[in-house]
Formats: sequence, C-alpha cells, structure tokens
Amino acid sequence: MKRSAVTIKQLSSLSGYSISTVSKALNDKHEISRATRDTIKTIAKQHNYVPNNYAVSLRMQKTGSIAVILPEVTQSCYSHSLCHLQKSAENLGYRILFYQSFSSRTKTLNHIKCLSDGSIDGILVISAEEQRLEYKSHSFPIESIIINSDQSLEEIKQSSLKSLIKVLNG
Repeated sequence: MKRSAVTIKQLSSLSGYSISTVSKALNDKHEISRATRDTIKTIAKQHNYVPNNYAVSLRMQKTGSIAVILPEVTQSCYSHSLCHLQKSAENLGYRILFYQSFSSRTKTLNHIKCLSDGSIDGILVISAEEQRLEYKSHSFPIESIIINSDQSLEEIKQSSLKSLIKVLNG
C-alpha cells in the first residue's frame, strides 16, 4: 500500500477542482454535486488522503483527545483505570493520550504545561491521594481521580467514568 501525506491543496491540483470544492466534497457538503464528490473522494482514496487532525481541530475548536496523567502504568490499579478510560473515551469518539508522572508533582505540572498547546480537550490526573496542584488559567477542564490498590475494579471503573464525563462536559 502506498504511503502518502497528500494535502487538500495537492488533491485540488490532481483533480482540477478548487481547494474549496475539494474540502466541501470531502466533507460531504450538499452544494457539491454527487458526481464531483465521488470523483474527488476516489482521487483522495487513491492517494491515501488522511485529514490533518490539527487543521480539523483548529476549525472545530475540538481535538477529540483527552490526556491522562498517571503515576505509573505498570501498577495494576492505574492500568485498570487507563484501560477503562480508553474504552469509554473511544465509545464517546475520543482518543486517550497518556503520560506517566512517576508520582512526581513537578512532572505532572510539566505535562499539564506542555499540554496547554491546544492539543487536547481535557486532562485527567490520576493519583493515589489528593493533590493540591495549581491549574492556572487553562482553556480546558482538568479533573483529578483518586485511585489506589485497595479499590475494587468496579470502584476504579466508576470513578474513572465519572471523571471522564466531567472532563467531557467541561
């Protein structure tokens, strides 16, 4: 299979249609005829066109990504939470990006700072105990989840899902 990072601009050149028409066709806008949409989509498929997620998220003001910061993925209570969060997020149309803090407050804050670039819609911070972290003026919601090895799998699932819904609802 060919690997190509063809752009809308290149599809425009290949198809002979304007960039605007190509964009509208790929987004199934009804002002573009069915025949034109089919032609452009065929060319896009032949050239392995994949929408630029960064451009889409800028336009939509939504990335479809949630960050999860957890102490260490090898600890079973955290991996159970991450597994459930990923399944739940995917069912809601989101993807999970995860980061490990290794129980370091500094690492957690650095991850939050790096994620302030607009690449995510929210952050879930998992820890074994309540953390007093200063989340200064972020344009996305941040929720803490307290998880420890004494909790049952059902408790971990419930607290993870509850926090995920809070983040998604802003």
